[in-house]
Amino acid sequence: PLRCCGCRRFLGEPVTVPCGHTYCRRCLRRELRARCRRCRDWLLPAGGTSTAAAPLRTSVVLNRLAEKWFPGECERARAGTRLEELLAQGRFREALGAVNQALRADSSDLMLRIYRAESYVGLQEYKTAIEDLNFIISKMPNWPEVYFRKGKVLQDSGFVGDALQLFLQCLALDEDFLPAKLEVEKILCDVLSPEKLGESLKESAWNSPHIRNKPFMLGSEVTASYCNLQLCPQQSLGGSDVLEPVSGGLNRAQSAHALNSTKDLAKEDGLKRVSSEPLLSGQGKGALLKRKLSFSEQDTVICEDGRNKHKKQGESTKRDITLAFGTIPGDLIDASDFECSLCMRLFFEPVTTPCGHTFCKGCLERCLDHAPQCPLCKESLKEYLASRKYSITELLEELIMKYLSDELFERKRIHAEETAEHSNLTKNVPMFVCTMAYPTVPCPLHVFEPRYRLMIRRSMETGTKQFGMCISDSQNGFADYGCMLQIRNVHFLPDGRSVVDTIGGKRFRVLRRGMKDGYCTADIEYLEDVKVADEEELKKLRELHNFVYSQACSWFQNLRNKFRTQILQHFGPMPDREENIQAMPNGPAWCWWLLAVLPVDPRYQLSVLSMMSLKDRLIKIQHILTYFSRDQSK
Repeated sequence: PLRCCGCRRFLGEPVTVPCGHTYCRRCLRRELRARCRRCRDWLLPAGGTSTAAAPLRTSVVLNRLAEKWFPGECERARAGTRLEELLAQGRFREALGAVNQALRADSSDLMLRIYRAESYVGLQEYKTAIEDLNFIISKMPNWPEVYFRKGKVLQDSGFVGDALQLFLQCLALDEDFLPAKLEVEKILCDVLSPEKLGESLKESAWNSPHIRNKPFMLGSEVTASYCNLQLCPQQSLGGSDVLEPVSGGLNRAQSAHALNSTKDLAKEDGLKRVSSEPLLSGQGKGALLKRKLSFSEQDTVICEDGRNKHKKQGESTKRDITLAFGTIPGDLIDASDFECSLCMRLFFEPVTTPCGHTFCKGCLERCLDHAPQCPLCKESLKEYLASRKYSITELLEELIMKYLSDELFERKRIHAEETAEHSNLTKNVPMFVCTMAYPTVPCPLHVFEPRYRLMIRRSMETGTKQFGMCISDSQNGFADYGCMLQIRNVHFLPDGRSVVDTIGGKRFRVLRRGMKDGYCTADIEYLEDVKVADEEELKKLRELHNFVYSQACSWFQNLRNKFRTQILQHFGPMPDREENIQAMPNGPAWCWWLLAVLPVDPRYQLSVLSMMSLKDRLIKIQHILTYFSRDQSK
């Protein structure tokens, strides 16, 4: 159940990358990949050129599970780390002794053979290194790294052409294998350099019809003049293929002929051919890497909910047997190992921070509302907060689905109940206590308080995208009347603050006040204008409406240009006069726009907002306009 997304071996020292997938530390420390093998997201940090820019932190929860479930495999992973340190320090003889001792204890560990091959390369014993790598390929023919390691050995020995073929084979199996890409780029740049290109093209036999019709083969045995690399036929991947040392710009007519002189193909080697065309052929059916093997084609992915993604038809299952670390005893599966350290409940949508700690997504977001640092180790998470990429740790979620399905079902049920509670638009409606808001009028907000960050996030997550807006009240906390706001857009700033673009909706009256996680809530009832049914009264109401509208237009046009420009920038143009003044439950939109731009005390504006009679509202607005018009005339 614990396998690395990169090498598909045991997940020793697990590191969860920003996309939510988990790799063993070895795959990331050696920079074997540029992109995630599953989602193809970049593994390196934004703008970074090396994983050294961001220290690799082991995932605490997954590492604890690995130590508990597979202590033997974890010890092997630590031993591998020690071997890598010896190799990095150039202590090849000491590393070789340690590897041989480990292989005597467990000869089936193919990773140890990788380390032994690297030790031999350091000691310039290339033949023995090739033998180890060929043995690994015979056991795991779809492991891209082995082809790369073998290519490096051949390259160091001077067989550049054959090394290039192996690098391309590696990329055919894994198109994002970064070291192979870099080596191919270097070789091709050297081959195609201006000073070497002319001579190489004259003498090269790569494009001859005889060569082009020969099958593609990987060299694994050298000629007698290079007997230090000669392999036993039974260990050779390519049977009796012949390598020829090359130099400079691949000046090798003889080497090309030697590579294709053997007709026996090793059918048992299990390799996918990159192409039946020779390297650098000017004619053919396409590029060498036209047919790339994706991750899903190579491996069986067993989803933790019990569903299987089928292996490519006809592919061997030997690799899965090799990677089977045994089943987990039931007494080792403990729900407490999957508890969030913040809410003390089962992980729900677990996310792993760059420092290696794991929390429920909602719990972490609430902590980051207060301070941009890890709740446990207090390491700064400013960059993590700025990216706002809280990717679910997929492996942990899959383990929970597989081993704690009943507990997860109950956790989801509780979460659904909480979400339904936050979705109610009449009971416990979230209240933003700040300013006056009006129907149809834009109300941009700068949200920086932790309680309101949480409130806005919940409004978005539940899908309602609505909350109430009221002005403060010294006695009751907030006013008895307010207006619902509909969120149109949220722009998050790097430090967690946000600029929220909202527009007014329905008016409401507060029935009961409450509190939820630091912000105010209320039970409310919505208000609508009482419609006028009598024809005579409706006619008088229209006359009053038209008169006040004309008065409002006159007042606005007589404002100074500076004030008028500021109003237009903030609130937009004044809405047009409506033909049916009773069509909307809140009355004509221009009334609310005008009330929002008039410099009137909020308590007076609140009294107008609470009115359910359009006639009374128009009379109030008329009184205000008359007062300000006298001011303008003076």
